[in-house]
Amino acid sequence: MSPDPLITIVTPSFNQGEYLERTIRSVIDQGYPRLEYIVLDGGSTDGSVDVIARYAPQLSYWRSASDGGQAEAINEGWAMARGDILAWLNSDDYLLPGALSAVSEAFRRHPQALLVYGVTYRVDADGGYLGSVGTPYRWRTLLLSRQLIPQPSAFVRRAALDQVGGLDDSLHYSMDYDFFLRVVQLAPPVMIPRPLAAATIHPAAKTTRDRDPAKKETHQVRLRHARGLYGPLVRMQPLLSRGFHQLPKGVRRIVNRARPHAPDA
Repeated sequence: MSPDPLITIVTPSFNQGEYLERTIRSVIDQGYPRLEYIVLDGGSTDGSVDVIARYAPQLSYWRSASDGGQAEAINEGWAMARGDILAWLNSDDYLLPGALSAVSEAFRRHPQALLVYGVTYRVDADGGYLGSVGTPYRWRTLLLSRQLIPQPSAFVRRAALDQVGGLDDSLHYSMDYDFFLRVVQLAPPVMIPRPLAAATIHPAAKTTRDRDPAKKETHQVRLRHARGLYGPLVRMQPLLSRGFHQLPKGVRRIVNRARPHAPDA
């Protein structure tokens, strides 16, 4: 049997010391035999550097210095990565036990897959369960409806990065969405039907704090990737969304059931 692939995980970090130790421990405690773990801190002032330094012997590389933000730090980490499989884990999220072994097995079973992902739990600051995200892949659903590939549970082959490039560091909220839309056009992703990670939902998280700018950026990303008849549909989405949220709850439930979840023809 072929050996386990080398998996590189990059954690971009900035002033998330409250959660950072849990994040780091969730990676190094995986027990996965071929792991490269890189932590790139943007010059935190909240004690994060002390946390990172405490685990330095178990990290492949780390630094703390001002940088250009989350996407730039991830690209920096991926540029130095040696792994066959790449991922990033934000400093307020964490992997669940056995995640890396499950990812390794999925890539081994699906040698043509460029992207493998699983379910991600949504948790509050204390780890309380809020729900889950991650559903089987459908192009129409991904483009028109929702981000069904949860970033904390997503892993890509280096070959995907070689073909589509890294994250767009001009994006502040939807860099993962844009990246995944590029990768899935090369090959359909494979979903592992189990939880692999947890994402912490808290007031300081930028997608929680900056909800309206994040929505606008997501819409711009959709417009980038919309082709043919999808173009007009995406352009109409802001207007349709406003109208949808003005409907009575019962009508919204009916509309939700009719949203694009079926396989592409």
